Amino acid sequence: MLFNKPTQILAFVAVVIGTAYCVLIGAPRAVRILFVLACIGWSAWHFISIFRGRDEVVAAGIKYALAFASGVGVPCTCLFVVLMIETRGIQNEIASLASYARSGLHPAAAGFGMGVTFTMLTLTLAFVAGVLSWWAAKR
Repeated sequence: MLFNKPTQILAFVAVVIGTAYCVLIGAPRAVRILFVLACIGWSAWHFISIFRGRDEVVAAGIKYALAFASGVGVPCTCLFVVLMIETRGIQNEIASLASYARSGLHPAAAGFGMGVTFTMLTLTLAFVAGVLSWWAAKR
């Protein structure tokens, strides 16, 4: 297995500290770009190697969870986005949160970032639900 538990914990701590540094302290632009590229590279490497060294049952569970996340998570995200667009109260809340962001970004950019974060959260929750349902069905 390429990623043992201490490596995963260390990567999580590095991402949390790096995010806190970039957001709270205000890192230079080059540092933020390198941090984002490092996070994307780590995620891609982890995704590619997730099927290596795994037994067949674990790999099948991960494939099922990925299919569940794309088959259920994407339509749910689209439905939530349509509801957000059509519901005036949610629009006002997002606009007020985006205008209070102290990142120096335009409120539209902050709102876009919140939308991307919401989408990633929804897909992650759908992936977790897929993994749990796979293992519940197989046990």
